[in-house]
Amino acid sequence: MNQQRMMKRLLSRSALLLTAASFLTLPLATSAFAGKEGVFLSDSVYFTLDKVSLSVGADDGSLRFSLGLNNHSNTTVDFNNYGVKVIDTNGITYTAKLNEKVVARVKAGETGTFKFTSEIPSNLSPSDLKVDIFQWNDNATSDIGALSVESAMVEAGQTLEQQVVINLKEIDTTLAEEALVSAKLGQSYKVYKDGVWMVYTDLTLSNESSASLKLPDGLELNFQDSKGLTYGAQFVASVGALLPEQPVTLTLQAAVPASLDTNHLSLLFSPKGKVKTTLLGTLNAAKSFAVSRLSDKAAYPNTDANDALNGLVISTTWASAVQQTDGLHVQANVTLTNESDGIVTVPSLTGEFQASRGNVGVTSSDNAVRSAYLSPNESTTFHFQGVVPASLSAEALQLVVLEKQSAAASTTTTTGTSTGTGAAGNTDSSKQVASLPVSVTSLAGAGVAGEATTYAAASAYKIGEPFKLASTNSIDSNMDLSLVELGMSVNTDFGYKTVVAKYKLTNKSKTTLALPDFQTDLTNEDGYTYTGVRQTNVAKNIAPNTSYVLNYSYMVPDSEDADKLALNLYDTNRLAVGSFKTEVQPIPATGPISVYPFTIDFDDYSLSATYSKDGSYSYRLRLDLDVQRQAQVITDANFSSLVFEVVDTEGRLLSSKPMTFTGQQRILSGVQFLEFTNIRSEQLNTGSYFNIYEVISTPNGEAKRLIRTIKP
Repeated sequence: MNQQRMMKRLLSRSALLLTAASFLTLPLATSAFAGKEGVFLSDSVYFTLDKVSLSVGADDGSLRFSLGLNNHSNTTVDFNNYGVKVIDTNGITYTAKLNEKVVARVKAGETGTFKFTSEIPSNLSPSDLKVDIFQWNDNATSDIGALSVESAMVEAGQTLEQQVVINLKEIDTTLAEEALVSAKLGQSYKVYKDGVWMVYTDLTLSNESSASLKLPDGLELNFQDSKGLTYGAQFVASVGALLPEQPVTLTLQAAVPASLDTNHLSLLFSPKGKVKTTLLGTLNAAKSFAVSRLSDKAAYPNTDANDALNGLVISTTWASAVQQTDGLHVQANVTLTNESDGIVTVPSLTGEFQASRGNVGVTSSDNAVRSAYLSPNESTTFHFQGVVPASLSAEALQLVVLEKQSAAASTTTTTGTSTGTGAAGNTDSSKQVASLPVSVTSLAGAGVAGEATTYAAASAYKIGEPFKLASTNSIDSNMDLSLVELGMSVNTDFGYKTVVAKYKLTNKSKTTLALPDFQTDLTNEDGYTYTGVRQTNVAKNIAPNTSYVLNYSYMVPDSEDADKLALNLYDTNRLAVGSFKTEVQPIPATGPISVYPFTIDFDDYSLSATYSKDGSYSYRLRLDLDVQRQAQVITDANFSSLVFEVVDTEGRLLSSKPMTFTGQQRILSGVQFLEFTNIRSEQLNTGSYFNIYEVISTPNGEAKRLIRTIKP
C-alpha cells in the first residue's frame, strides 16, 4: 500500500525536476535541470522534453520533439512499454510518430533519446499543446504525465516558426523512414531582372535525420497565387548533400507576371507533376515579402548562414528624384553598418532602379575603392544613380539592391563569400556569377511633392571647397574638383548674359592622372536649365600634387538674375555625380578683380589720342597694374585672356586689344601701354571708355565676361 501511494505521488501529471532533484541521487549535477519539467516513473527514472520545434505551414503545422528517457536506476528500462501522443487544450489528441528506428531498451545509467513528429492544425500555439506519456497495459493505456511544449520552448529559447517538414520517403521509397527535411522561409523579393519579373525566396533547409541526405529529383516546388495559378520554382544553384544538424540557406527563383499579388502567395512542396493532387507541405510566402521605406534599418539577410556577415545592417539612408529634360534623375545612398563586436566582410553590391509596376529597370554600380571589411560600429555607403523615363514618379519607383556572388556560394548562403558549411553547387555552376536581391526599398518620398526641383534637391555649397561627388569612373577618387569662380556679364548686343565658371582640379595622388571629362549645367529655382560649354583646348594630364583650372561658359537669358542656381555635375554617361546650390559672384566696381588664379588691381590709368600719317587716330591707354597670383595653379596657353575694348558714347566698338596671362605679351605688374589703332576722326570723343573682358575660347565661339569698365 505504501508503495502504491509513493508511485501515485511520483507519477503526478507533471513535476518540476527542480523539486524532484532534492531527493534524487543522480550521477549528474541537479542544477543542470533547474526549472525543467520531468515526468517520473520512479525516483531515478524520468522523461524530459527537448529540442521542441513547432512549425506552422500555410495549411497545417508540425510539432517535432525529442523525448529523453533518463534511466538512473540499476536496471534496464524498456521504452516499448510506453507511448506518446500530443494533446491540445480542448482534449483533442494527435498521433506522435517516431522518426527513426532506435534501441528501445535504455540501460542503467544511460539516457535514451526518441525523436517524434506530430501533424497538428496550423492555428495551435505552443501554449495549447502538451506531450502526453502513457503506459501500455495489455490492450489498455494509462496516463503517466504530460510535458508542456511552451515550457520546453521557453527553456530552450525557441520560438514559433513558419516551416514545414517534408518526409522524403513519400517521394523516394528507397529512402529511410526518418528521411525528414524541414524548410523555413527567409526573405522574399519580387523584382524586375533581365527583362523578366522574378520572385526570389531565401529557403533554409535542415536535415532532421541522423544521416546525410540529398533532395530527390522527384521533389517539385511551386509558387501559387490567389487564383490557384502555379509558377515553377528552381534553386539558383544545384543542391548537394544536406548534412545532419547543418542548416543550409539557398535561394529559389521563379518567373512571374508583373501583376502578381504577393499578398496571397504560397510555396508548395509536392511530388513532381502532382502539385494539383498531392501536397507534401505548404508555406505562406506573403509575409516574407518586405519592402523597406527610406531610412529603415534591417539585418542583412541570412547572416545566420554566413558568420562573415553576422551583425551587418543595411539601410537606404537617402534618395532624391529630380525631373530634368532627359528624364527623372534618381539617386540613393545605401549604408552598411557593422553593429556586431567583430569584423565583418563588405559584400559586393549593385543597385537597380525599377518601376514597381512596369517593365523599367536601370542598373547602377558604385565602383568606389573601399575596405573589404568593417570594424565594429563602422559603416560604408554605396551611391547608386540612374535616369528613368520622365513619366515615372518617385512614388512608382523602388531600389533593388543586389549582391554579386558565385553560384557555388549561393548554395550555402545567399550572402557573400564562397565559404561555408552545407550543400555545394556542381563544378560548372561555381564558374557562374549571380546577382541576388538583398533588399527592396520604396523611393516614395524621395522628392518634394513627388519629385524635387533640381535647386531644392541641391546640396549647400561654399565656393572654393571640394565637391562631395558620387563615385564615378569618370573622376578619379584622388582628384579634387571645386568651383573657384562664378561670374556673369551682360551682352547687350545679343540680348543674353554669359556666366563663366572656373573649376579647379587637384591631383592628390603620387602619379599623373588624366584630366577628367565631365559635363555640367546650371538650373535656376524655376527649373530652367542652362548647359555648360567647356573651353576648346585643355591639358590631357595633371601631374601629381598640382592643380589645373578649367573653364565652362553658360548662355542665360537677359532676365536671369542668377541669385539662386543649382550647379549640376555629370559623368561621361550623363549620370549625376553632384548637385550644389550656388550663385554668381558680384564683380567689384573698384579695387582688385579676381581672374582666378590671379587678382588684378588697376592702380592708375590715363588716356591720350595720337594722329597717324594715314589720317587715322589711335588711343593710347596707360595702365599701372598690380597682378598677383592667388594660388599655385597651372596656367598654360589654353588659359583665358583679357580683351580691352574702347567704346564710344553710343556704345559702339571702336577698337580692341587682347592681353594674355602667358607668353611674351603677358600681363605684368607695373606700367603698361596699350595702343588702339584705326580710329577715324569722327569717332573721337571725350566720352569714350574701356570695357575689360575675360575671354574664353569655346566650340561655340568666344565667351566674354565683363570684369571692369574704365572711364578716363
